[in-house]
Amino acid sequence: MASAHPSPDTVRREWSGAAKLALIPLGRAFDAVRLADCIVHRAVGSDDSCVARDRLAQYLEDGPVIHDPGFRRYYALVPTGTAETWGTPIAECLGEGTYLGVPRADHAELDAHTQASYWVRPMTRPGHLCRPADVLALVMMGGRVDDEDES
Repeated sequence: MASAHPSPDTVRREWSGAAKLALIPLGRAFDAVRLADCIVHRAVGSDDSCVARDRLAQYLEDGPVIHDPGFRRYYALVPTGTAETWGTPIAECLGEGTYLGVPRADHAELDAHTQASYWVRPMTRPGHLCRPADVLALVMMGGRVDDEDES
């Protein structure tokens, strides 16, 4: 993950900080689909973090997913270039020109006190990302976001 940044040492320093979070540019090693938590929770049929973790593993074939509970979003990491061809307005695909807050690899549990981002599905090996078609299917299962869900 650190190699996706022009200065991997900067990433390592940021991961060593209290937030255990580093800003990594998208479009080099991966893009990210930003999913409102209501979409994910509807798709997996639960807002329980353990249920979501297990069902995301199943639906996304163990692809890496970050959860940002403070902003009520999930980020599915997908191959570079996905942002250029992403076809649904329900969930935005972020690519080149955007930075994503990426938790340290071992930060894989919800901390209810800090509401900090964590890996709901950690990256299991370099280059193993979510397939865009699987993420799109998840988005379609989650349905349309209502105006009150966006707030």
